[in-house]
Formats: sequence, C-alpha cells, structure tokens
Amino acid sequence: MGSAPVQPLRRLEGRVAVITGANQGMGRVIAERFAAEGARLFLADLREDQFAAIAEVVSGHGSEAAGLRADVTRPAEVEAVMAAAEQHFGRIDVLVNAAGIFQARRFLDYDLEDWNRVLAVNLTGTMLCCQAALRRMVPRKSGRLINLSSAAGRAGGRFRAGYSASKHAVVGLTRCLALEFAQEGITANAICPGMVETEMFASVVRQDAELLGERDVEGLHAHLLTRSPQRRMIRPEEVAGLAAYLASPEAGSFTGQAVGLDGGMVM
Repeated sequence: MGSAPVQPLRRLEGRVAVITGANQGMGRVIAERFAAEGARLFLADLREDQFAAIAEVVSGHGSEAAGLRADVTRPAEVEAVMAAAEQHFGRIDVLVNAAGIFQARRFLDYDLEDWNRVLAVNLTGTMLCCQAALRRMVPRKSGRLINLSSAAGRAGGRFRAGYSASKHAVVGLTRCLALEFAQEGITANAICPGMVETEMFASVVRQDAELLGERDVEGLHAHLLTRSPQRRMIRPEEVAGLAAYLASPEAGSFTGQAVGLDGGMVM
C-alpha cells in the first residue's frame, strides 16, 4: 500500500540552496521538494534543458530558481556557480551535491580513464563544490552541506569498485568537513540511498545484465530487490524528504553522519 503524499512544512522558507545534478533523478526531486519547503534555488547541471521546467515548478510554490550549466569536475565552473548564486540571492545557506555517475566494470577490465572519471565526478566534484560553498558559508558562520553518497558507500558490491570507492570516499570527506567546520555553525552529512527509482538505477541494472550476459533484465531487477529486507525500491521523494530535514533548522546538531536510506540493506 502506497503512502500518502507528504505535506511540506515550509522549513526552508527564505533559505538559498545550491543543488548540483539538479536536472534529473534525485537532484531534480530534491530541488522540487526544497522549493515546496520555501527555499530559493540555484541549480547546476551539465545539461540546461530542464532549468526552465524546474523554475516553473519552483514558481508554482511561490519561490524562485536560477541555474547555470556546469561541469563539477572543473574548478572554474564550480566557482562560477557559487559566485552566481551568491550574486543572485545574496548568500548560500545549503549545498546539495547530487551530481554523480555510475559505471559497472569487472575490476580487471577497469581502465584508468574510466576509473579517474568516476572519481572525478563523484568525489572530486563533491570536494570542489564543498570548498567553493564553504568559502562563502564560513564568514557567515552558518551552512548545511548535504552530499549524496550511496549504500555502495557503506558496503562493497560486485562490479562496483570505482563507484563504491568514490562513494566511500564521499562519506569520509563528509565526516572530515563535519569535524573541521563544526565550530563555524556548519553541518555536513551524507545520504546513502539504496535502490532508488531513477534512470541511474535502471542503468545500473542494464549494465549488470550486460556484464553477466543476462537477457532477462526485469528478472535481474527482481533479483536485486531481494537484497532489501523491504523488497521494494526507494522513492526519490524519500531521499528528498531526508535532504529537506538535514537542510532545516531542526537538524542543527545532526552532523558527520552517513545516513542509510536503503530499506535495511546495510545495517
């Protein structure tokens, strides 16, 4: 039985949030939830085609959104995003690092170019965005860093060496930032979702099927679900709800955590 839609509490009224990877998947759903909670949004993504559509949704919630195309692996483009957000809205209160990529590879077939690309987007991109945002948060003695890790950042998995390594590293980075900036009024937390209903997870299943020589992609998907005690997919809205809490004033003492949102896959 499905759950009833959650009514936003407007906990982020007036706050300014920068969200990377905002045009699709969890980034987009988080953006829409933040808007419903009253946040003003600055969106960053490699693609610009959905900025207008998201801005329209945000406007429907009585808020405002702006956006800029950016590759999170490029320091100059990351700095341009943060500078534009600050110029447009006057400050940055929240950073959500949702930009990420997935590659399934047999470890002995992993070439250095692919390995470096996964780490560049998932880890270095998160580092660069945190660094640029913190330069603006520290003088104000206030801020929320929310980094999207994964259940693969808390446990290993077959064909996941690059992805899992990058997501474990995001958790480690997050904990270090939580400690270093705790007395600056800044919190840092990682969300570690399991199997979420997004195009990225659909790609995970397809890539696994290809590596296994499995033609029954739907059967493989059903098999993967058996890894979850709840035997179900995680809804992106569940991830967005947790992100909204972590961004809110209610979570002022919540820092340095890697929060599993995976139906009990990793306990």
